[in-house]
Amino acid sequence: MGARGPDHDCAVCAEVVGVIANNELLSRVLEHEGFEARPYPDPLSGAEPYTFGHGLTWITERESINIVQNRLLNLADSLRDIYPWADDLDAEVCGVLIEMAFQMGLAGLGKFKLFLSALRIGDYEEAARQMLDSKWAVQTPSRAEYLADIVRSYH
Repeated sequence: MGARGPDHDCAVCAEVVGVIANNELLSRVLEHEGFEARPYPDPLSGAEPYTFGHGLTWITERESINIVQNRLLNLADSLRDIYPWADDLDAEVCGVLIEMAFQMGLAGLGKFKLFLSALRIGDYEEAARQMLDSKWAVQTPSRAEYLADIVRSYH
């Protein structure tokens, strides 16, 4: 794995990597994540753990964007390995998977078994319903609704 760019061996994955490289998915993730130059308390607990990572005490916004972009590309590769059927998804729906994995990790995304099953068989309405019937949707309702709308639009 790890191949990126026009020579990527999956057309849909290559399209998603192109979307990341063209900043569409990157822009959406950055908008949902926000940016703080200094460590700040976890938004859910209001305390530790601080959501700024890597043991740094400061970072430039450009450095942060580069990190996010690299993580999105790595997640695209990982998701392709874990869910080979995702190669058949529309690039925007694949982007939703990548963004969800970015927010909650691959293990967290893996807990969305009914969502993933619905996506696998192309039941986008059910997949969107499963996204919204989750603790994740309660914790980040605007993001969950926005991403569910993207999935729902491919019925």
